[in-house]
Amino acid sequence: MKKSLLLFLLLTINFACSQAKNNSPIISISKSYKLGFYKYNEEFNLYQKPFILHGGKKYEIQGYDQANYSGGKILSISPDKKYIVLDYISKGYVDDGINKTLYENYLCVIVDVAKRKVVTELQGDCGGHWNKQNRWINDGKIIF
Repeated sequence: MKKSLLLFLLLTINFACSQAKNNSPIISISKSYKLGFYKYNEEFNLYQKPFILHGGKKYEIQGYDQANYSGGKILSISPDKKYIVLDYISKGYVDDGINKTLYENYLCVIVDVAKRKVVTELQGDCGGHWNKQNRWINDGKIIF
């Protein structure tokens, strides 16, 4: 009887765990590096706490404010795959005691993949592109 109960419990737990969604995408940057996220915010449908996966280890991205969010996609990868552009969304509520107001601010960051750190933060230049020399260009100007 005890074995049957134990087997039933194990099967139930296994089924429940297999039905749980893993909302954290793992996105390939290159053969050696991937991007992932530690947290998912259901209310905003956004991810938090990005990390670089390299050699089986997860490394937090230095300089990425952990209170900010991402849509869970890489906006762009440099041709040499050394840099990525990642969205950097500031979103939350301001409560003045009477009203609770949602605010949003959309920015992006350029991340040095190997060093696992933000090298620059952008707002108006997020719509740029990488040139062949691995420079971020927007409106004909070299931004990074």
